[in-house]
Amino acid sequence: MTGWLVTPLRRIAQTLSAILLVMLPLFALYSHYKEARAIADLPEGRWRTKVVRAVDTVVGEDKNFAQIIAETQGTMWSARIAGVSLTDPLAGLEAIVSSRAFYRPLIYSLLIPIAITLILGRVFCGWICPMNTLLELVDRGRRLLGWLELRERDVRFSLNNKYVMLGCAVGFVAFTGVPFLAMVYPPAVLSREMHMLVFGNAVGAGVYLVLAVCAFELFVSKRWWCRYVCPGGAVYSLLGRFRVLRIRRDEDRCTQCGDCVRICQFDLRPMLVTTTGMECTNCAACVAGCEQNALRYQITLPNPRGGGTPTTRDSQPVTTPAADETAEVSPPSTDVALSTIHRASVLVIAAILLSANTASAHHILGLPHYSYKENYPQAPTLEYPATTGPYDVLMTSYPGAPVPGEAATIAFYIKNRVTGQPYDEPVTVQVLKTTTFGSNEVVHEPATHNPFDNQHKYTIAFPEDHEYIVELTMNVEGQEEVIPFLIVAGEPTATKSIVIAIFGGLAAFLVVVRAIKVKRDRRAAMVERTD
Repeated sequence: MTGWLVTPLRRIAQTLSAILLVMLPLFALYSHYKEARAIADLPEGRWRTKVVRAVDTVVGEDKNFAQIIAETQGTMWSARIAGVSLTDPLAGLEAIVSSRAFYRPLIYSLLIPIAITLILGRVFCGWICPMNTLLELVDRGRRLLGWLELRERDVRFSLNNKYVMLGCAVGFVAFTGVPFLAMVYPPAVLSREMHMLVFGNAVGAGVYLVLAVCAFELFVSKRWWCRYVCPGGAVYSLLGRFRVLRIRRDEDRCTQCGDCVRICQFDLRPMLVTTTGMECTNCAACVAGCEQNALRYQITLPNPRGGGTPTTRDSQPVTTPAADETAEVSPPSTDVALSTIHRASVLVIAAILLSANTASAHHILGLPHYSYKENYPQAPTLEYPATTGPYDVLMTSYPGAPVPGEAATIAFYIKNRVTGQPYDEPVTVQVLKTTTFGSNEVVHEPATHNPFDNQHKYTIAFPEDHEYIVELTMNVEGQEEVIPFLIVAGEPTATKSIVIAIFGGLAAFLVVVRAIKVKRDRRAAMVERTD
């Protein structure tokens, strides 16, 4: 298959992936109102209403079509497409590591993505990942820097960095039981933000993370995230190390022009290898850009010593034309480095199996009622469990996502887990508004109530979109205990804190990178003067 055919096919795949990113939450919204029989009650004039009704018009009375839509939900992190469950290998790895358990449906959902990767390699990154598509557009935007008389920088890092990142992340998840990768993995972040936009008509902190990555790639390091950082890319590369479909170079046709080196966004130097290695996404950009037709797809038995290590027919080293500085790239990963990574992976897996912490969490498909009581599609009721002494405490909030300015019902159910008897003493509740700096602000003064019908019930109106802490104070075996519960009203974005954290950290990193580069240039200049 030649590059002129693969390139449009890849663009089609990227377009369909972007459409799926948008349609998954829209299908979930449609199914929500369809099951609740509330499509006719949607407010007029809103774009979401128009989309839901358009989908309903297309579906009509076709129950099979409606069933397919109902079974097509989730995110680019974990989804169900027409009833077939698919999970990103990184998501599966995190779920298994954090829970110390092999959940059979989760394993089944990993089979198709892993099988595709074992055959085709890191194609998710090059063909499907919406973040890669976005960053390809950002890379094209780098051409504007010259027109704006700005220096186009491309700080290089080791390709092994992402494997170190993966190992550190997996180790953190293993020892803490906190599945945090979904909060920073771009496909999951983009999906979550799209769900927030569709269901809440707003976006959250993930947008700032995506913008920070785009800005860093635009001004500092070309294709930085996918090349050097992405833990998901590391997983796909490791899985696809011995894949059978590779891009192979015909040494008789190759003229060593270096065009493929300049074209490759992942810095893999196709001109210097016989067959591409595990980092290659099979995007075929180099195939399409080779005027000598020296590069082509081929089913190739993998090299057991690493597959894709630079080799030439006469065993002589080949160099990229020195006239083009953009072709000067860092050497690809060596077998020694890969062996070290594999040994480290074994140690991490051993640590996972021997460690004691487990996560008290569940794997989700990204549906809008995450962390809510399963009474979907009715208005969700939020539930927060806690324990203190011999008592089990359950706080409920109705609705699950309180609307600022409207009364919400907060109730506490307290029971002695030993005797099974309800707690019959008064409790005190106050509500605090969280602040980034300084003490939290009291928005609901402490109020003491006696139990009523085995529950302590309060009616509270949260003043604005924000995060709040509901503090429960109760007597536990002669001592006062304070139990905090976090509750979110409306759609807060915490914009100020997020902007300060992200851009402050990014600025500090840029200062360090610049300092290192200046020192390196100064040292090189001193060596030249000495010579």
